[in-house]
Amino acid sequence: MSKIPTDFEIMEEIHDRYYDTFRKYATEEPDRIARIRVPIKINEVAEAIGVEQDMIFGRVFYHFNKKYSYKDEKGDITTFFITDKFEGLSVNFALVASTLAEMKQEKQKADQYLIVSGTAIALSIFAIILAVL
Repeated sequence: MSKIPTDFEIMEEIHDRYYDTFRKYATEEPDRIARIRVPIKINEVAEAIGVEQDMIFGRVFYHFNKKYSYKDEKGDITTFFITDKFEGLSVNFALVASTLAEMKQEKQKADQYLIVSGTAIALSIFAIILAVL
């Protein structure tokens, strides 16, 4: 069975690969329509993660777009991912960064819970050993 990348792996690859592109937006002579929209190359992301292009495209276009796009109080829709005839496929980089930050925060919490649980188990085992002796 081929590797199934996590949302975190995909999001982190997109962020790390295109962060410099996001930062280099030129206001004088812009190279894209909007700073927040960063064109991505699905094939490069897929190759870096080690999966087929369809896996990344499907996840970004169908899953991430549905999960992370939103409608504000005025009814305006902010999409995670779009296809544009001038720029091709692009992501809302602010949403990528925000989502990745939340994912990292959740991972840190989970890691902390594991450390606390492991410590509690170790202390319990130590207490049982002391009680038996």
